[in-house]
Amino acid sequence: MRLGFDPINLFFVQPSGKSLIRLTPLCILLLVGACSSNLESDPDIRARLPERVDYNFHIQPLLSDRCYACHGPDDNAREANLHLYTEEGALAAKLQSGGYAIVPKRPGRSELMRRIISSDPETVMPPPESNLALSDYEIALINRWIEQGAEWKPHWAFIPPTLPPIPSVQDDMWPENDIDRFVLARIEREGLVPSEESDQERLLRRVTLDLTGLPPTLEEIDDFLSDNTPGNYERVVDRLLDSDAYGERMATEWMDLSRYADSHGYHADGIRTMWPWRDWVIKAFNENMPYDEFVTWQLAGDLLPNATREQILATGFHRNHPMTAEGGVIDEEYRLEYVAERTNTTAQAFLGLTMECARCHDHKFDPVSQAEYFQLSAFFNNVNELGMTGDDGNAGPLLMMPTPEEETVLEQKRDRIEHLETALNARAEEIKQKGLHANVSIPENVPDSELVSYFPFDQTSGEVTPNMAPGGKEGKTGGGTLTSVEGQLGKAANFDSDYDFLQVDEAGNFERTDPFSVAVWIRPDTSGAYTRIVGNAFHKNTYWRGWEVYLDSLNHLSVRLIHALPHNYLHVRSNEPVAVDDWTHTAFTYDGSSRADGVQLYLQGQHVPARIEYDNLYKSILPVDGLYRLTSRPMRIGRSYRAFGGDDGIFMGDMDELKIYARQLTASDIAILANTSVQGDELAVFLNYYDQHYRELLKELKEARAEEEAAVSEVMEVMVMEEMDEPRPTHVLERGLYDQPREQVSPGTPSVLGSLSDDVPPTRLGLAQWLFNPEQPLTARVTVNRYWMMFFEQGLVSTPEDFGNQGALPSHPALLDYLAVFFVNSGYDLKALVKSIVMSTTYRQSSLAPTELQELDPTNLLLARGPRHRLSAEMVRDNALAASGLLVNQVGGPSVKPYQPPGLWIEKGNFSQFLLHYKQDEGEALYRRSLYTFIRRTSPPPTMLVFDAPDRSTCFVRRQNTNTPLQALVLMNDPQFVEASRALAERVQRESPGDIALQIEHGFRLATGRHPSGKEIKLMTDLHAQEKVRFAEHPADIDSLFAVGELVADASLDRANTAALTMVAQLILNHDEAYTKR
Repeated sequence: MRLGFDPINLFFVQPSGKSLIRLTPLCILLLVGACSSNLESDPDIRARLPERVDYNFHIQPLLSDRCYACHGPDDNAREANLHLYTEEGALAAKLQSGGYAIVPKRPGRSELMRRIISSDPETVMPPPESNLALSDYEIALINRWIEQGAEWKPHWAFIPPTLPPIPSVQDDMWPENDIDRFVLARIEREGLVPSEESDQERLLRRVTLDLTGLPPTLEEIDDFLSDNTPGNYERVVDRLLDSDAYGERMATEWMDLSRYADSHGYHADGIRTMWPWRDWVIKAFNENMPYDEFVTWQLAGDLLPNATREQILATGFHRNHPMTAEGGVIDEEYRLEYVAERTNTTAQAFLGLTMECARCHDHKFDPVSQAEYFQLSAFFNNVNELGMTGDDGNAGPLLMMPTPEEETVLEQKRDRIEHLETALNARAEEIKQKGLHANVSIPENVPDSELVSYFPFDQTSGEVTPNMAPGGKEGKTGGGTLTSVEGQLGKAANFDSDYDFLQVDEAGNFERTDPFSVAVWIRPDTSGAYTRIVGNAFHKNTYWRGWEVYLDSLNHLSVRLIHALPHNYLHVRSNEPVAVDDWTHTAFTYDGSSRADGVQLYLQGQHVPARIEYDNLYKSILPVDGLYRLTSRPMRIGRSYRAFGGDDGIFMGDMDELKIYARQLTASDIAILANTSVQGDELAVFLNYYDQHYRELLKELKEARAEEEAAVSEVMEVMVMEEMDEPRPTHVLERGLYDQPREQVSPGTPSVLGSLSDDVPPTRLGLAQWLFNPEQPLTARVTVNRYWMMFFEQGLVSTPEDFGNQGALPSHPALLDYLAVFFVNSGYDLKALVKSIVMSTTYRQSSLAPTELQELDPTNLLLARGPRHRLSAEMVRDNALAASGLLVNQVGGPSVKPYQPPGLWIEKGNFSQFLLHYKQDEGEALYRRSLYTFIRRTSPPPTMLVFDAPDRSTCFVRRQNTNTPLQALVLMNDPQFVEASRALAERVQRESPGDIALQIEHGFRLATGRHPSGKEIKLMTDLHAQEKVRFAEHPADIDSLFAVGELVADASLDRANTAALTMVAQLILNHDEAYTKR
């Protein structure tokens, strides 16, 4: 057989020649005059050179790997003004020497050839300091390409796929479908033959693991082996594709790609709740949602017309990224980090491109400029979000996920509220029509009814200020000393330092359903920054929950009632600012409606026009602690709690006559407090002070709103995407730095992949439509390659994360394009794609290949044998649970916490109150599928890490697959596997009573899916006999063994026998076929 297994000659990996061997000076002279004859004089080189050199498969990988760093797409990094990336740049560039880099058909006149064969370290390219070099073979390859005309082609992956002709094959009986014809044609071209079909036991185990992530049951194995009718294998495939476990298997892969985790990551790494999104993914796979819809919903479900809750839920895909809660971070810096993360994930997951390389400069290897990177990021720069989150809990925007029962209750509660509001309005209109309100005035002394805090500041003494409201707590300074100045009514308090603010216990704890009002005289000294007047809104760790009255940076009077920023609150501000250095009476009233139009603002006793900045309050504003339990937080006067953001809200100036009421004041009430008068408020005065029926309706309405609040507070929420009404401007950022914006850009796509058409919106929805445009060359290829990799461990392109110039070339280019076109033409039918792969003869081959084939093709690039590799971390654990009978097959639900070494989470830190200590679950939760295991980013499940599971901090499209001694130690000692071994020992005794050899055979089949050989049986029965004697002599060892795990030992079974069988079961679970797919 010829030495034809050179990567270049086979067209499926990048050239690997890194030889540092240089040509002699004599060779250089000869090459300049007659390159071809001498470079190809070596018979080995001549034999390996292809008859026709192809730019995409031979030359571009060399140029990309050795030349593009200095002569590639990045304009800023280009040297000598030589651009080897494009034909125009390479052929037209006249060099300082007067020559041209490449002269087609004339290698002797091409400066490129002179440089790459030079022995002068000052001249040779690549330069020695780059630690890159071209082998003699690669130099000969470039030489032949130039001789043949130096034909340029676009990068193969950037050309839209077309349906290739189905190749003919010599063995026409072997192919099951078209996939096999592409594979067999390649095998035959290499002078090889494919492997035989796998034995039935291993084939069933392989396809069951691949399609469900679980092993077949013994009943399924026996049924398959006994069914000799035509189509038996296809019936198995159809059954597996229709099982719930199929969706779980496919979702497990998607969790890596989508960087799903149950914590935020970064320093606090607190808890988040996103498992309903995971449940949706499982459901979508099981329902075989067309892949284009599946992706479109995740990228832009919220932007679909009349978007459903399910479509919005799907957008949780791009909220799965890590988020920081570190105090002191710059909010905008991290918000833009999230935008970049979504951009990078979109590029890698759907385009197979390393787009992040263009964030700081033009991409050095692929035709993506820095401007195009930020054009793509503009699609994700319009989400209503913050850069800094709380230590624990979901960060907005959020979507409520009520159960059907909760939804029914909420509808009933809200219907009642609507009915009562209608009745109130009708009553007001009735009074107005009858004219009963004419000439009424506020009764004497009533304005102070329901006064809950009153600070006249007349008796301020250093660190304490009396609260003159009945039962009101005094105000205490935060460490400063208040001084008295002349006020509007007697004395006023002067706030002139960072610590002059007041804290008042048990004050201002209003719910969003409570009407309340605040009035105060203020004389601010300064403007230009947020300054708190009064309120109890907290900091980031409760997402700023509470209420506050403040002056914004332009001194507008502002009121916010906050459940959580930036999505669940209301915000109203005055149109006109409050004057500096002048006394202004400021006030607001709130009606308990949870609507922004229920807030009224007053300046100098007069109602003033206001702007509604945000209006989406639907949950409680009562103070909570770090575990989100209701608490009583001191109300602050003159400073906020927002220390973590450097936004302290320190009020500088004078304050007088602060009054807080547990009711909605009328305009006449406010006028009295401001010592002025108001006209036209008689109807409100009559209704609130004289109409008993109206006041009874108000009381009933408040109760109804409180009931609705109690119901909605129980509803779970998940993080989703939400577009802002006004698009944020997006700028190219110098070196990717948030504070160095350059030119503004609009949403767009890399030009090499085609632009957005005019009929799609420049939004995330338009981006999703662009991804699935038939002319878009990457999406279908990247997708089918990733799913091919799922079955064969290696994709047709072995770098699924990189289809660019630095990525590997496809091993079977025509097959890749065939699958891509098939996928598109099927309507993006994923189950049809998967079925075509597992039904192929290629997939069904035995993995037990001859030694010669394994040596010739160690990574199975030719696909001349079946797939064989270690199971994923999830499958290793799930196989053990399934074999032992412990596995709980419950689809969906919250994440669970199985066995884990103690003390790991507290070592991580004490910022997260919910994840301070790892609290192991009990009962069935210990035995759920590994898909549902709780993933904490900074401390992932250690057993899964050992088996190469990622920490989910970034998008993973390809896991490592290692083989280490530590893995064997885990299988021998991890409580999950020790317990599973004991459960397996008990199971085989119950299901195969009597003969020990039959029990061992039964257990071996449960774990590996096949019958053991006679030699294997003898080895295991001998081990059992030895261990039974040992345990009989050392009964304390049995106690120690049975103490591992939560499973209670079966008292009806012989303890020594069970312990001995447990040792045998451990051996079985450590057998390579228990954790390897063959």
